[in-house]
Amino acid sequence: MNTAVLFDRYGDPGVLYPAEVPDPVAGPGQVVVRHTAIGVNPIDWKILSGEVRAYVPMDLPGGCLGVEGAGVVVEVGAGVRRFRVGDRVIRHGRPGAFREYEAVAASQEADELTLCPDRFSDEQAAVLPVAAGTAYSALRQVGLRPGERLLVHGASGGVGLAVVRLALLLGAGEVVGTASPARHGLVRAAGATPVGYGEGLAQRLAEHGPFHASVDCAGGAEPTGAAVRLVAGADRRVTIVPDAAAQARGVRFLEHLPLELSSTLDLIGTAPFELPIAARYPLEQAGEALAHSLRGGVGGKIVLVPGGEARRRATP
Repeated sequence: MNTAVLFDRYGDPGVLYPAEVPDPVAGPGQVVVRHTAIGVNPIDWKILSGEVRAYVPMDLPGGCLGVEGAGVVVEVGAGVRRFRVGDRVIRHGRPGAFREYEAVAASQEADELTLCPDRFSDEQAAVLPVAAGTAYSALRQVGLRPGERLLVHGASGGVGLAVVRLALLLGAGEVVGTASPARHGLVRAAGATPVGYGEGLAQRLAEHGPFHASVDCAGGAEPTGAAVRLVAGADRRVTIVPDAAAQARGVRFLEHLPLELSSTLDLIGTAPFELPIAARYPLEQAGEALAHSLRGGVGGKIVLVPGGEARRRATP
């Protein structure tokens, strides 16, 4: 049976429900992927709430979340040459991955499927697209160069930690990351200097600045103000959070690059790169996983585990 987690109306995580749906068939230019791990991200609950429906419309009823995952190709459609049955792949892009089996466009132009390097586990592969891919595009957008000093707001989240690690691979001279004190160990382990939130943040950051570039993974007035004060030039500041006020003050919104994930994997190469997995849930408990993400302060990534082994492996 093909288990999927669906929703029929916008709302909170409580509107999600598991259902048995027909097995997909690989049409021309498609492959069927059996997901072995699925990433959970803030964009999922933003889609579910209807907050971003103008940018990411959903076909309701029967909407399906999930913009990243990892799995194995189990069927190949006519005309597909890039993938074979048995290939381990990373699925990324449009929503729809909260299901055990999925038909996915296989062309490079569709940019929804990438071969998974052997070095990554299923869970690590599943959480790469949003965190590492977004981080890569952000760093390219601000034009980070070797030896430069980078400011990262929200450095203990999945994207923030990926920004820190990729910035160091690009040769950053120093990375300073804001985070709650409880998450300073994560930021420090990634290679950045942690600075705590709270009163006096701007002054504490100024002691490490000025900065050549900034990436804001948190959003809000305080990160925006710090970026404007401490980074000269709007072309060196970016936020991954849609915020008209930030853009009006000269902090540009992220633009994702074509073939983002494959470029990210090329940059990582054989360098050590691992994102912390904060919690695992069976696929059927996607609502609980989204509620966990919605509470914030996760300190890593949340993964859904499809299939019969899910309940034994889940550790929320």
